[in-house]
Amino acid sequence: MKKIQKKNAGAKESSSPKPNAIVLAALDLFTRYGYRKTSIDDIALAAQVAKRTVYLHFENKAAVFLAILEYLGDQVRQRCAAAERAGGTAVDRLSGLLGACFGSGRERFSKSEHMPELEETFSKLAQARIGDLNTEYEARLAKFLRSLEKTGEIGGPPQGLTVEQIVHILMRAAQGAKYGAKVQGDRKALKRRLRELATLAIAAMKK
Repeated sequence: MKKIQKKNAGAKESSSPKPNAIVLAALDLFTRYGYRKTSIDDIALAAQVAKRTVYLHFENKAAVFLAILEYLGDQVRQRCAAAERAGGTAVDRLSGLLGACFGSGRERFSKSEHMPELEETFSKLAQARIGDLNTEYEARLAKFLRSLEKTGEIGGPPQGLTVEQIVHILMRAAQGAKYGAKVQGDRKALKRRLRELATLAIAAMKK
C-alpha cells in the first residue's frame, strides 16, 4: 500500500506504517457507525494500536477524518493515472477518468447508512480541501482533453465553449448521474451513464 501523505495540519509526520492502519480502521468505523459515534478508543482498538499511538500521529479525531480524505484523494489520483495509461479509444479513456473519480472511489462512504452525517462532517471539516481536490481533478480532465486535441484524436471545443467549460459540465453531469435515483448504488448503471457522458463530450469535440 502506498504511504499516506498527510497534508492536513492536524496530522503529525512519521515514517511509521501505523498511520495507514489507523486511517483504514477509521474509514471502516466511520462508514459503519458514523463520525460522532466513533471514538479514538474505537479507532485504536480497530487499528490494533495503543490510544497514545493514534495521538502520536494525529492531533484528534478530526485530523484522522481529514487523513481519510487525503487517502481517498490519492486513490483517485492512482486510478486516474491508470486510466490515462490504458489503451482504447478516447471515449474509453475519458470514461475511465470519470469512473476514477465518481466510480468505486466514493462507494465506501456512499453506501453507508450514515452518509448524511458523513457529508455534513466533510462539509464542516474539509469543504475547502474538497474544493481543492475537485479543482485538481478538473484540471486533470482538461489536460487530458487537450492532449487528445494535440495528438489529433479530437478537435477543439465547439464554438462558444472552452475546454474548461466542457469539463465543468461533465463534472456536474457525472455528479448528478451518480446520485440519481435510477443509478445510485448500481455500479453497472453508473458505468454506462459515465460512458454516455464521455461519448457526448468526445462527439462534441470531433473534428
